[in-house]
Amino acid sequence: MGRRSVDELIESNINVVISMLKDGCKDKEIIEFLGISRSAWKAKKNNNIKLRQAIEETNDEKNEKVEEALFKNCIGYKYYEEVATKVKEEIIAEDGTVLTKEDVKVVTVKKYKGPDLAAQKYWLNNKKKAAWKEDPHKAENDRKLTKLKEKEVNSRVIE
Repeated sequence: MGRRSVDELIESNINVVISMLKDGCKDKEIIEFLGISRSAWKAKKNNNIKLRQAIEETNDEKNEKVEEALFKNCIGYKYYEEVATKVKEEIIAEDGTVLTKEDVKVVTVKKYKGPDLAAQKYWLNNKKKAAWKEDPHKAENDRKLTKLKEKEVNSRVIE
């Protein structure tokens, strides 16, 4: 297969490839679909402007979704969950005996997931590094420590 045919193959299937990228398909799956080699795919992925833009857009969309999910974890959120519950019903039979009938009903329950401290720490460490890093004065403290060690070494040498 020559260069031209790989370009034509990608161009003719560009919409399918873009939808595969949006669906989260890996490079291996796209390569198998197109029937081209990994090296040809890598070269075309970097050289084809339309394809490169599609990859960047899908990656940006995925990153935005992850950021939204992380932020939701940071502040807490409400969600609905389906819960199965047993319901007992007593029925009186014609002969006067009491029969117990059990039934399972699925009920939608509203729940709340509280803020996650680890997610908050991660968010702040990445969004406001200067204010929220573990040791904001680490570089300054390291410099002072180095100067003290130098003084100590120099004082031993002189004596």
